[in-house]
Amino acid sequence: MKPAFFFYANPYQPRGIIAAQALAASLSRRACDVYTEPWLARQGVGRAADHVPDGVQALVAFGGDGTLLRAVSGAIAGGVPLFGVNAGTVGFLMDGSADQPEETADMLLQGRYRLAHCPLLAAQYEGKRYLALNDLSLTRGEHPGVIETTVIADGERVLGAHGDGIVIATPLGSTAYALSSGGPIVRPDVQCLTVTAIAARELLLRPVLLPLNTRVTLIAHGRDRRRLQLAIDGQTLLPVTEEAQVDIALAEEEMLLIRPLDHQFFSTLRRKQKIWNQDEEQE
Repeated sequence: MKPAFFFYANPYQPRGIIAAQALAASLSRRACDVYTEPWLARQGVGRAADHVPDGVQALVAFGGDGTLLRAVSGAIAGGVPLFGVNAGTVGFLMDGSADQPEETADMLLQGRYRLAHCPLLAAQYEGKRYLALNDLSLTRGEHPGVIETTVIADGERVLGAHGDGIVIATPLGSTAYALSSGGPIVRPDVQCLTVTAIAARELLLRPVLLPLNTRVTLIAHGRDRRRLQLAIDGQTLLPVTEEAQVDIALAEEEMLLIRPLDHQFFSTLRRKQKIWNQDEEQE
């Protein structure tokens, strides 16, 4: 049976489409099958598939972190690892280079990588269950005013905040929305959750670290029919109204992320932040 891979890409990033075309060609020369989303197949990349076929060895996402996060559900459903090829600007989760298709093909086929077992958060809201790899946030959404939020951990009130909302992040997600909101940087193998208030008016309110298996309840207290927003990994956006309650716990599932053998968290972070902090306009 031929090795097979499934590709995701960002349709608004031409560099990602070019990178997908190049890697698909490299894998095809190595007698591999490549499946893609239908729109990407129409760009000459692999064969179209509406879901991850059985027997796929890995998923590959081309773009920025948002593209990888969009691919998470497919990776979980297929029970296969996920690798990110950076075709955006920063891409904290994207370890691959868009300019190295031959090296990437050899790495994937020869298994010259390690698998990072990443925890997922499960959120229950209005009878439905959602999974998050990076974070969940309850924010003011389209409403311009301040909202009041409360965080409860294992039945104990942790904090209340007046501001733009709250973000709950996994260790992997500490460098995403939580970091931009003033949260701490957490090495991904540290077993914790971070709770960060977003633009809180309580100036001494600081981020809180909780054990990874903490059961968290997130409550928004509305004074009127404000339209708030619950975001799961910045991908699934759910409109919520006053007195919304979201129950969050460590999921039974986990995400397998492909990391190069030479990957080092802080070295990667410094390199990515250097790119992020450049003054000139990013491509």
